Amino acid sequence: MKICAVVLAAGQASRMKAIKALLPLPLLPGGRDCPALEGLARLYREAGVRDILVVSGHHAAEVEAAARCLNLVTARNPEPEQGMFSSVRVGLRAVAADCDRVFVHPADVPLVRPLTVRALLEEARALPRAVLIPGFEGREGHPPLLPAAFAKTICNYQGGDGLRGALAALPRRLVEVADSFVLEDMDRPEDYARLRGLAARRGALAPAEARRLLRERGIPEKGLRHAEAVGAVAQGLALALQESRAARGSAPGIDPSLALAGGLLHDICKGQPGHEAAAGRLLRGLGLPVMAALAVDHRDLSLPTACPVGEREVVYLADKYCRGKEFVSLEQRFGQKLALYAADAEACAAIRARLGRARTLEARLAREMGQEPARIARRVLADLSGTEGRL
Repeated sequence: MKICAVVLAAGQASRMKAIKALLPLPLLPGGRDCPALEGLARLYREAGVRDILVVSGHHAAEVEAAARCLNLVTARNPEPEQGMFSSVRVGLRAVAADCDRVFVHPADVPLVRPLTVRALLEEARALPRAVLIPGFEGREGHPPLLPAAFAKTICNYQGGDGLRGALAALPRRLVEVADSFVLEDMDRPEDYARLRGLAARRGALAPAEARRLLRERGIPEKGLRHAEAVGAVAQGLALALQESRAARGSAPGIDPSLALAGGLLHDICKGQPGHEAAAGRLLRGLGLPVMAALAVDHRDLSLPTACPVGEREVVYLADKYCRGKEFVSLEQRFGQKLALYAADAEACAAIRARLGRARTLEARLAREMGQEPARIARRVLADLSGTEGRL
């Protein structure tokens, strides 16, 4: 199956007052800036899509020069004032004749994650004759993935509502993805400022996105309850740590929302051999290195004294406090393991070492927060159980 991508970059950008495809965004490793167009080229190339065509129009000279620097093919819309659908037509008519599927991607939706492209490609194998539209929480986003066989029908459409109207009469499927960025575009300077902030979180997930990913992975109900428990405790610990630092006039240094999302995803590969490492591989493959870093260390970790406690550490400790969705102390958690491996001296030594590291982190948090982490965990889980009982 040959996949192509058409990037729409022909707009006048009258409200933005700048060429949207060339606006810099922190999309490179280390948070370095690159033009939105380069970010999209990287997105598709990393997914194995090599045939990428850029439709220019207004500001054609600048857009085409940038495309050439990225070794991208261009096609110029002679009438860009006719709107985005005119650029869709130009792009679909210019794609390679042997193309089977075409992504249609407006350049002003620049933060789409690799996991969305991957989800659409996987769905295309099962539904070769359907238009696939990514969505988040029931709302349609970009980019749609179109069967090339529909290109002529789409280009000949004369009704209203542009591409959306052209696709309405075709077989189509909304593909829910764990990516709210499919809904995020930039039309005005304030949108661009907001997307610059969002771009820094592209390698992580918000809690709602993490829950969507768990559903996509088919995590059973028991696993979902444990994930919610660990996430809630990690968030509670992060909030307490944030408050104690604020009281001392220190920088927060921790994001409770990210701690919640990390707790939700920590066991996403439970049941697989070496599930922590498997989770890291899965999440890195989905373009989520921040989430991967929170998952791979939740079994065991140590933290040098000079390093501040962050999301990784509270997710780790939260997991130790949760047996399913019930509270357990560190002594109970590791005591169970010691009883299970009582006949294996080497295993028991390793378990005691892990318990020692967990106690060290627990004591460090207690000193910094001025309260016992276990007490916070117990309270959070009691509140969570009470909430479930009222639903």
